[in-house]
Amino acid sequence: MTGKLSLKQDAFVKAYLLNGGNATKAAISAGYSEKTAKFIGSENLSKPNILKAIEAHQKMTKEAFIMTKLEKLKALEKIIAESMREHEEKGILNATAAIAAIKTHNEMQGDNAPTKATSEIKVFQSLGERLTNGSKR
Repeated sequence: MTGKLSLKQDAFVKAYLLNGGNATKAAISAGYSEKTAKFIGSENLSKPNILKAIEAHQKMTKEAFIMTKLEKLKALEKIIAESMREHEEKGILNATAAIAAIKTHNEMQGDNAPTKATSEIKVFQSLGERLTNGSKR
């Protein structure tokens, strides 16, 4: 990632990323004087090549640590398959883990929406008359 950066600038970028974004501390870690560290840190953050290097590192880090939805679903499917394996004597190895993974998988897919149950019964007049034998009660 040193592209167009000097060695000190590259060290600044790495220190800046590692210390959580403190430019003054990054400048000191990179070897700049403590007296000028605040000014140099601020100045470095205004340089386009340094900003691009910081953004490139952040993007690379973000992509490396974020699982896609598909990767998460595949991982859950592996957990489900392993958890539901049957042992000769013990039965299903880990039913609780399988159920939890299935539930999470369903939630990610939107499959947990409650189903609407209705218990309406419509009785047609002729059926009603047949059931009550014409009684007007």
